[in-house]
Amino acid sequence: MAEALALVERYCTAFAAGDVGGALACVHPEAVWHVDGDPALVTAGIVRGRAAVGDWLTRFPSGFRPLAFSVERLVEAGPDVIALGRFRHVVRATGAVVDSDYALRFTVRNGLIARYQIFEDSLLLERAHHSPSPVRTCRLNGTGYGWDDAGDGPLVLFLHGLFLDRRFWSAQVAALQSHHRCVAFDMPGHGASGWRAGLDLDGIADDLALWIEENGARCATLVGHSQGGMIAMRIAAARPDLVGRLILVNTSARAEYPDRLPAWRDRRAALSGSAAERAAVFAAVQRFKTTPGWLDAHPEEAAAERAMMMRHRPELLQLAVDAAVLGRPDMRDCVARIVAPTTILSGALDHATPSTLGGEIASLLTGAEHLVVPDAAHHIPVERSEIVTEAVAAGVGSRAAA
Repeated sequence: MAEALALVERYCTAFAAGDVGGALACVHPEAVWHVDGDPALVTAGIVRGRAAVGDWLTRFPSGFRPLAFSVERLVEAGPDVIALGRFRHVVRATGAVVDSDYALRFTVRNGLIARYQIFEDSLLLERAHHSPSPVRTCRLNGTGYGWDDAGDGPLVLFLHGLFLDRRFWSAQVAALQSHHRCVAFDMPGHGASGWRAGLDLDGIADDLALWIEENGARCATLVGHSQGGMIAMRIAAARPDLVGRLILVNTSARAEYPDRLPAWRDRRAALSGSAAERAAVFAAVQRFKTTPGWLDAHPEEAAAERAMMMRHRPELLQLAVDAAVLGRPDMRDCVARIVAPTTILSGALDHATPSTLGGEIASLLTGAEHLVVPDAAHHIPVERSEIVTEAVAAGVGSRAAA
């Protein structure tokens, strides 16, 4: 069977290089090619014969632009060779980026590939063929998570703060996706993500570490805002093998200030009230977390953010408040275990997490940088989006934020 393994390896190498002739030379004259999935995809269907397989190979680039194709293992199984690996492609019809683990079953006869079948995430491919921005979803330890996945390159994982959603990072994703793989998650209780009994910030960190590990994305850059920063710090402390860099924005390593807890309990209670009561909570939170100048200059963006908050499920937001605020423990001992290079961005006008809290995190980490951003409050990623983008793209060095 060594010959069969070598044959499949030659085919995969030719396919990855776009060498149709080289790939076709490995194919039996009566080969069957079997690809399940939406018939709208140019690759889906079952065909027989080398000429038909040649058409399939020629047609493939019209449906997909490969970004990465790896073969991690070849396994003999009787007359079959099983190839295990991962791909990441652009779907030409929409421009959406998809990636999936795959298993390829090659049946070898008379020294040539007589049958091919691929097992992949066909549901994702179908969604990506019909939408340029399909929300990716999966269950992590029983909790449903939703995220956006755009671009290609080193992974940047964006984790938003309380009451927001993955679109909070739209400016950074738009600016970075040409050279980075940008993944923006909905945190549990927000957007497309659910909740489970007993979930807390440590549990969320465990879930996301599992996602990073299972997606082959070690050395990720984690960008966390507010509660997202608290989760990012937990991941970096517990799984240093997964985190290459840490960017913390408007966050804290302490428990919530005790004198603020009564107001948070009132907000939590109001979330189960009428739509008007919830709208009042979100408007008050927005005023507290942004500068008056930004609200005055961006009324449409502010209204869209409040509308987004209103779409969250109130009962799940209450659980998120419990985890991120009311039940949040001090984690300074945890922070001291972080070894990833860290940049901390604080807003000079941030009343929710004053800049002294960012300075405290920096003091616990060797070599960490702390930048206080003038004219910004708790929403640096929208108020001064370019500061966060620059921190991800090139590092901030010792330069002060202008």
